[in-house]
Amino acid sequence: MKITYDKLADAMYIYFRKGKIKKTVEMNRNFIADMDTKGNVLGLEILNASSQLPKNQIAKSIKTGIPLVPALAR
Repeated sequence: MKITYDKLADAMYIYFRKGKIKKTVEMNRNFIADMDTKGNVLGLEILNASSQLPKNQIAKSIKTGIPLVPALAR
């Protein structure tokens, strides 16, 4: 599992597994799941991350070396 956080966009992306994205499902306005052909979740994008997650969790992720890079472009 890999996590990236884009501070400017305030978006976090959690990579669960590698694969080709077949379908993107908007679960609600802040959570978007990328799925493969078998329906497995490949990754989850969290928009407005700072209002969805405790700020200390984001800071902890940054301090532990998770790169500040943009989430996957669609």
